[in-house]
Amino acid sequence: MRSYLHIKGKGLWKFCAFITLAIILACCGEIITGVDQPATATVGAVVPITVHISIPTVGDGGPDNLIFGFLVPKGWKAAQNTLITYTSPTLGDGNMTLIPDGTVAKNGGGLTWPAYMKKTFQIGGNLIDDMEWVAYQSDKGFKHGGGNTISGDLHIKIKVGADGNNTLVKLGYVITDSGNGFTSDGNGTYYSSMITPCFEVTGGTGDLIDFCNPQLTTINPPKSLDNDIVTLTFDGTVVNTPLGNATETYLCATAYTSDGKTVSVCEQTDKTKMVQTGPNSKKYQITIWPKSFFNVSGTQTITKMEYFITNKAGTTKVGYGNTLAPFVYTFKCS
Repeated sequence: MRSYLHIKGKGLWKFCAFITLAIILACCGEIITGVDQPATATVGAVVPITVHISIPTVGDGGPDNLIFGFLVPKGWKAAQNTLITYTSPTLGDGNMTLIPDGTVAKNGGGLTWPAYMKKTFQIGGNLIDDMEWVAYQSDKGFKHGGGNTISGDLHIKIKVGADGNNTLVKLGYVITDSGNGFTSDGNGTYYSSMITPCFEVTGGTGDLIDFCNPQLTTINPPKSLDNDIVTLTFDGTVVNTPLGNATETYLCATAYTSDGKTVSVCEQTDKTKMVQTGPNSKKYQITIWPKSFFNVSGTQTITKMEYFITNKAGTTKVGYGNTLAPFVYTFKCS
């Protein structure tokens, strides 16, 4: 019973920002005029993406380098798996290179470029904070002035799904220049950003990581090992469930170990009781140390956990997608 809010099909998805253009056409800074991005891809595929840009060069200044930020899941290891070039009839052709770690961003209050992007644009409407901004700069600078407009395209080739997970995610794009950062003044705005609809990666062996749609349950941190402390949240506001009228909820879980054993903890006690995050919030949490919770030995490793949420009597349970299929969480560090 999975319901995805995304574009289906394998065709090319094009976004021309006609809604936001009314706002940004008056700006004198960098503008993303469109993004050509596939709707789907398979794990391990090298995906081509084109970002169309326009830079009105009014005023007087520079030369500055183009700054580009790319919002992607951390598990994709984009810094190691992405190549970006650019073509421009006015600036010429060249490469976008990773901005060295520790480089302080202009007008970023002492933050690095990735941290500045995270503070300004956060995680782009994704619902799981396991995203990162990866920052690049052009190998050529450009001057402001003369009233000329620099047009061009950024050509991205990224190998998706380095973590092996099936994924639904909103990818993000932002541009500015090294002389202004994410600022605005009386002359206009010196940056442009765009978040695309959900992009789907299939064919993986790992769990489905859905950054786009509200989930009945989430585990924080989203990637962990069995020896880490994790917090599991059940959100009863996402959809009406059989537990809608329950005053108390409990965790019913089974651990699978690397030596082929299973350990179940399905009791309605203080050990498994979930605490409501606020009065009538219908959001419940429990924090566990998996090794201790399942009482596994030091030589055993928990590789996977299947679980349900139950009522106090244990007679009603909710699983994945509001069905009787269990939620599944795989323990791994990346």
